[in-house]
Amino acid sequence: MTTMEKNASKPELFEQFLAEKSNATELNQLFDYFGKADEQELTALINAEFENDARLSNPAETQNRLDAIHAKLSDQLFAQPDHQLLRMVKMLGFVKIAAALLVIASIALLVAKFSFKSHNIMPGSSQAMLNLGGTVTRLGTGTDSVIYQQNGVKIDTRADGTIVFMAVNADSATASKLNTLETPRGGEYKVTLSDGSVVMLNAGSKLIFPTDFRGSARKVSVEGEAFFNVAKNALKPFIVSVAGNEIEVLGTHFNVSSYPEDGGTTATLIEGSIKFSNAYGKAILTPNQQAFAGYSKLEVRNVTAEDFSAWTNDEFLFNDVPLTVVMQKLGRWYNVAVDPESMPKKNLYIKISRKADIDEVLDMISKATGYHFELNEHKIVFEK
Repeated sequence: MTTMEKNASKPELFEQFLAEKSNATELNQLFDYFGKADEQELTALINAEFENDARLSNPAETQNRLDAIHAKLSDQLFAQPDHQLLRMVKMLGFVKIAAALLVIASIALLVAKFSFKSHNIMPGSSQAMLNLGGTVTRLGTGTDSVIYQQNGVKIDTRADGTIVFMAVNADSATASKLNTLETPRGGEYKVTLSDGSVVMLNAGSKLIFPTDFRGSARKVSVEGEAFFNVAKNALKPFIVSVAGNEIEVLGTHFNVSSYPEDGGTTATLIEGSIKFSNAYGKAILTPNQQAFAGYSKLEVRNVTAEDFSAWTNDEFLFNDVPLTVVMQKLGRWYNVAVDPESMPKKNLYIKISRKADIDEVLDMISKATGYHFELNEHKIVFEK
């Protein structure tokens, strides 16, 4: 009789064991097999308990099945001394292999959890595309390098995901050329402009700026979201154009956002002062104030400014933010799809690392809201 034939009934005996329905003869047969089987056979036996289960198509159900198997083994192998099953186990000399069997079950459980939770989706990283006078360069991290040096202009990329523009005696034609720095979904990037101002772009954003600033003002335009640390120059104001609005500063720190889910444009002041203006009026902001320009309106709100720049410190900080907005921002950072209309109407208060695994983020949001969210084929879905 072959090994396969002799062990053909072992899965059934193992099921009886887990269900606590084994009699002494069945236990004797099963434990005799346990004593002779190698680790590979034992692992295969445990895996067989859920591989052919009809619920395999549902990872959550399969995970529950593995959890149950592991719990059963723990309960039955290390039960109280007066437990009838344990007395039989001891009589049959199974105690020594009990721990090994449980370790194998634990490994199977961890492997399954890793498999079901791994979607090969990474948080965003430093990446962008630079269009420099019609020449497009892909930017990332790695090593310091010089990507352009001529006509009085030098452009360096840094290993940490920063690009630096320097202009010394650049000719007018070179200085006035407009460049575009654009981050994809799942990307962010930082640029130091020729005047020393630093701009950090969030995912799915664009900054248009000259190689060097000439004339009476320093003008740039932005789409999406950006954090500005503007170098002081009282004689040359820094002007940001965004979605039909204009922000004028002399030197300050502020965040601007004009994503579709924002419902308009917000400019949030961290330090200094800014003048926000559009066709409907203008407003002078002081720290911890936010200008909001929506359809046919301009209003100023008092806010906690750091809430709106937390992303620059690798954090999501949602303070009374609708789930529809939250999920769109997560979708842009992790580069996954979202159907905003399918999300429940609820606001969220939560702080999460932008470096966290997306499954961990969705688990935290699920616990915070009482709703269940999953990632299904690169799309965040609400499980009703």
